[in-house]
Amino acid sequence: MIIDTHVHMSDSKFNFDREIVIQKAFELGVEIIFEIACQTDYWDKALRLSKLDNIFISFGIHPNYTSKVLAKDYDKLESLAQNKKCIAIGEIGLDYHYDCSVQSINIQKKSFVKQLNIARKYNKPVIIHCRDAYDDMINFLEEYKCIPKGVIHCFSGTLKQAQMLIRSGFLLGIDGPLTYKNSLNLKQIILRTDISKLLVETDCPYIAPQKYRGKRNEPSYIIEVLKEIASIKNLSFNEVVDVTTQNAIKLFKINFS
Repeated sequence: MIIDTHVHMSDSKFNFDREIVIQKAFELGVEIIFEIACQTDYWDKALRLSKLDNIFISFGIHPNYTSKVLAKDYDKLESLAQNKKCIAIGEIGLDYHYDCSVQSINIQKKSFVKQLNIARKYNKPVIIHCRDAYDDMINFLEEYKCIPKGVIHCFSGTLKQAQMLIRSGFLLGIDGPLTYKNSLNLKQIILRTDISKLLVETDCPYIAPQKYRGKRNEPSYIIEVLKEIASIKNLSFNEVVDVTTQNAIKLFKINFS
């Protein structure tokens, strides 16, 4: 059983063939998909997608959209957290790539805390987005009490940062960039990290693996990430599938009954 733990099938890039892409993934062995609805505009779309048995959802507010959020949106997020198909809160976190002003950082951190509190209240793991903010993120998580555990989505930090986050109870989400020829740092991190601390993701429609680079990413392309991990760690493809799947089931408390 293969699980793609991070997709954005609600994105408009799938408006013309969403069902076809999902069915293709199922046929190629991706049995479970986690839809990450991290914009308020996508929450209702994700709910409709979740009517499919093998699609679970995470709801949250991406840090790049926190400046536009209203109080009622957090109320709705709290309601959505109680939905039986909701397996996490996210993706949430810090992103200093486009705006690292004091005002933006403060808004992001306040929103982050609100969403962490919702996750803690309803006993949900968190899917954390962190871009150009790893040191700040680590300091933040060390200061925040009773951190809900979860995954650092599309990890792109250093080995030291990876080790610190893992010690804090987080898994690392590994995506298409691992397959890029210039991703030597990430390959070394995978080599030196126990596979029990890894999840696999596509983040589709973004960051397609090397074989499909420049094209729209899809859930079925998760196979390329699994192959690359197997190659780096000298494991069989099936071993990587089995362990990363169990990692996801355990973290997100997936119940198949």
